[in-house]
Order: sequence, then structure tokens, then C-alpha cells
Amino acid sequence: MSRTGWIATLVVAVIAVVVVVVVVTKNDEPSKAEAASTLCASVKKLGTSVTALTKLSPGSTTKDQVQSNINTAKSDWNTVKTDAKDVKNAPMGDLDTAWSSFVSSVKDVPKASSVQDAIDSVTQSGQQVVSAAKSTESQLSCS
Repeated sequence: MSRTGWIATLVVAVIAVVVVVVVVTKNDEPSKAEAASTLCASVKKLGTSVTALTKLSPGSTTKDQVQSNINTAKSDWNTVKTDAKDVKNAPMGDLDTAWSSFVSSVKDVPKASSVQDAIDSVTQSGQQVVSAAKSTESQLSCS
């Protein structure tokens, strides 16, 4: 093979390697639609867990159950934050603010003198999280 033939073969081989690397790397990352869909699902789950917390009945709930529901909401929040990293310009501002307020209010739950006090301390800020979650879903065009 001539020198030109070797160079042409080498160029084709390099291009093939670059194409394979780009395809493999691109397939490892979620598509924009997949990332947005995953974030939608985690925001909905957060809204559901916080709604459940705000609807607890003082007569049939213990402070430990309130704390368990808070822990579930915290876990759901961590999932939302992780999923939001995969969505460029995810509209998280209002939800972040509402969550910060919620976290401040749940700090008082262990010190609450009754289940009613524990539920009262999280209800208003919980409702703000639910509202912000719905707004975030709307901004993300979740279905």
C-alpha cells in the first residue's frame, strides 16, 4: 500500500474511534426528555409525601409517625435535588425556598409537646412545598 493509502486508512480508523467514543458516551447520559421525566416523577413523589404529612390525623398518629413521614419527605427531597442536576436550568428556585422553610419548621417537631403541635408545626410550610412542587411540575411541563 502506498503512503497515501496508509494515511487514508489511519484517518478513517481515527474517525471510527471518535464516532464510537461519542456514541458510547452519549448513551451513558440520560436524554433531556428522560432527565425531565425523571425529575417530574421525583417532584410528584415529594409532593405526595409532603401532602401525606400535612394530612396526618392527630387522633390516630404518634410523634414517631410524624417524624417517619418527615424522613420520607427528606429522602424524596434528596432524590429531587439529584434528579435536578440532570436537567439544565431546572426551575428549582421556588421549591428550594419552600423546602428551606419546611426544614426550619420540622426542627421543632422533636420538641413538640403533642402530636397536634408536631403536625401544626409542619402543616403550613408543608403546604408551601406542595404548592411549589405543583408549580415546578407545571414549569417542567410534567404530565
